[in-house]
Amino acid sequence: MMAKPAREIGPVGTAARILTALALFFIAGGATFSSWAIDLDEVLIGLVALPAVVVALGLVAQRFAPGPIRLTGPLGIALNLAVIVALIANDATGPEGALIFYGATMLIAAFRGQPGCEATAVSNLVLGRDDQIGCPMFEPIDELEAHLRRRQTAAAG
Repeated sequence: MMAKPAREIGPVGTAARILTALALFFIAGGATFSSWAIDLDEVLIGLVALPAVVVALGLVAQRFAPGPIRLTGPLGIALNLAVIVALIANDATGPEGALIFYGATMLIAAFRGQPGCEATAVSNLVLGRDDQIGCPMFEPIDELEAHLRRRQTAAAG
């Protein structure tokens, strides 16, 4: 059995997550340089409330599925998109809180080299899991980079 690589995403996936996170923070703050501001309640939603919900869901997953959960492919992507739309359209989380949450989790996923949807990054970090949900934006990049790494490994070996 091959050891799991330290980083499962390549440089393009990492850069895409960092740049997207920065863009989400910019949008959450009003998307203007002259009046950029984020309210404390939005920060609390994005950095405390939503991560707590994700960790709670991870605890439920851990109870019923001792191994990693893989909700990738078209169904996982559709589920993830539904959650994203619900969070952004909901007045309780507001678009700003959700954007801060997704931006922060993208930075965590980029730092850890974790593939798949960034929404699982916090629960994976806290609970030591490797759950993945399909990501409409990053999954194609991650798959392409993984394919290229496998080709390079096969050519070298």
